This record gives sequence, structure tokens and C-alpha cells, in this order.
Amino acid sequence: MRMWHLIRTRWKIILSNKWQFLLMLILPLTVFWGAEQLLSKGSAQLKIPVIVVTEENNDTVSTIIERLKKNETLQIIEKSSDDAKRLLATNQAEAAVVFTKGLEEKVRQGKINDVIRLWKAPNAISTGLVEEYVASEVIRLASNGKAATYLANEFNGADVYEYAWKYTDDQWEPEPLMTIKLEKAGKQAQNQKTEKNTKPMLFGMLSIHILLISFYMQTWVMTERENGLASRTGMFGVNRLTCAFSNLLGSVTVILATLLPVSIYLLFDDGDFEQKGLLLIAYVIACGGIGFLLANLMNNTLLYHLIAVATTVLTSVLGGSFIKLEEFSDRLANASQYTPQHWFLNGLMRSTTTIEMTILFGSGLGLMILGLGIGAVRHDRA
Repeated sequence: MRMWHLIRTRWKIILSNKWQFLLMLILPLTVFWGAEQLLSKGSAQLKIPVIVVTEENNDTVSTIIERLKKNETLQIIEKSSDDAKRLLATNQAEAAVVFTKGLEEKVRQGKINDVIRLWKAPNAISTGLVEEYVASEVIRLASNGKAATYLANEFNGADVYEYAWKYTDDQWEPEPLMTIKLEKAGKQAQNQKTEKNTKPMLFGMLSIHILLISFYMQTWVMTERENGLASRTGMFGVNRLTCAFSNLLGSVTVILATLLPVSIYLLFDDGDFEQKGLLLIAYVIACGGIGFLLANLMNNTLLYHLIAVATTVLTSVLGGSFIKLEEFSDRLANASQYTPQHWFLNGLMRSTTTIEMTILFGSGLGLMILGLGIGAVRHDRA
């Protein structure tokens, strides 16, 4: 009962400043929503600018252009031949695709040679990718034409040609016949949406936010030591370890409460919400343990905050919150395994998180016990 009473007291202390609590509750959700919008917008602006020049307008050319415009990698710009050369000379576009005269007749017969020309910008670096995308659309129509021409010649009928063309083209929908699907073990394959490409960056930001707020929420350790409250708890018949552990639990539960909206926003539609929610709790416990241990080691609040920021930056860099450094060096890969961010972010990308949760929960609990021991020794000396 005393422990529950102390946890409630910690909550009352934090809720005494209601505006601060509301800010901790709403601000992360607002920031992550804004970051996702900016990242999604930025991803859309990273398309490869490609100019399209038509020497002859017809249905086949129009079909190819419309399909290219649906490509999420290419930004299609329709210009004249002179404008295309001017834009390429100034590197305002990666390449120009020229649809030559007679393209429709050749494609409908299944021929693909000399139907398009590709002009490259002086500093072009991704024309190979552009060629692949354009060629795939041309080959699609050419394969339709080749099959339709063969059947029309065999059965000698125009109706057969149109039927064969439509039948062959329908084989590409909703996706080509030869398609490779990647799926995680134990999970059904899911179509990845473009906007989900921003999730790793948002998860990295979340790992930094949790560690920083965990450091901030453990400042009560030094505050109670400075005002003498920690050394006076025994006068009220409360064990110092019980008091410290109760306050620690109270601060951790407050952190989890403030993370609830942003956690639902980021994890709810990402699959395995319950499992990833447990991983998030384990990561909060690990971060709380780090902050609690350092708070018991420090004497100065300002020095504690400086070390907290430095620790957050260093572990976030090594742990992959910004970029996966472990891919560049075996030493960095080994060093990253000593950071909680590494296990948290890796767990979010895996179908099973038992190992990550065990490591985070175990290390967090161990750091908390160590912090309690150091705190008890310090109080006994006071």
C-alpha cells in the first residue's frame, strides 16, 4: 500500500503542472505527424526528372506516357525537342525520352528496335534506371502486339488481333506474371506503401525522444537529495529503497502515458501492435534504468543534463537512430550492440522480438537495481 501511495504521490507532483503534462502528451504526436508529412513530401520531390518528346502523337504513345506518369520514381515532363535539349544542357532533367515516328506500327507488330531514343544530360547518373522503366512499358505493348500479330496471322481475322491484344495486356494486371515477393518469416506478405518508407526515420526519432525524456524524468533523484527529502524518508517509517523504487516506477509510468498517443500513431497500422508495444515498454524500462543510474551517480543537475545529452547523441549515432553505422564496419556493429537503440530499432523491424525484449528488459532492470544500490549507499553516508 505504501508503494502504491508513493507512486500516486509522484503522479500528483508531475500533474501539479498540468500544462507541462499536456505538452508532454501532445507535443510528441504533433512533432512526429509534422515530421512524417515533411519526409513524405521530401520523398515525392526526389523523383527523377525525365522529359518526354513525341515526334508523332497516337494512342500507343499516349498510353506509354500515362503509365510512366504513374511511376513513383519518375517525374515526367512533356516538352518539345528544342526545350528538351535546353533543359538537358543545363542539367535540369536527367534524360529525355524521344518517341520516334512509326512507333505505333512497330510496337503493334512486336518490334522494339529503334522505337525510342534517349538523350542524356551532361551530369546524368541514373539514365540506366530511366531506360529500364521506359523499356518495360514499351516491351509490355510490344509483347501484346507480337502475340496478337501471331494469332491474327494464324486465324486470319482482325477481331482475333484485338481480342489477343486485350487478353495479353490483361495478364500484366494487377501485376506482371513474373513477380518476386519478399516476406518476413512467420508473417504474411504485405504490400508496402510509399509513405511507410519514412517509418525507420520516425522510429529513430522516437528512440531519441524516449531516452531524452527518460533522463529528464529522473531529475527527481537529485532534487530530493539536494532538498534533504531523500534522507528524511526514514523518519516517516518508509524504507528508502521502497521510496526510491516507487518514485522510479511512477516516473516510468508517466513516460509510458505520455507516449501512448504517438505510439498508437506510429505502431497501430504497422502490424503486431501488441508485440511492438511490449518492445516499447522494455525500451522505456532500459532508458529509465540508464537515467536512474546516472542520476544517482551525479551531484550536479546541470552536469547531469549535459551528460544526458552527450549520452543520447553518442548512443543514438552508434545505435542507428540516424543512420545504420553498423553496415559500414564490424567494429561499429559490435559497438552498436551495447546501445538500447540498436535492440529497439532492430526489434521493430523483426517479426519476433523476444530476444530484443529480453535484453532491454533485463538490462533496464539491472541498471535500476544498481542505481538503487548506489542511491542507498549515498544516503547512508549523508
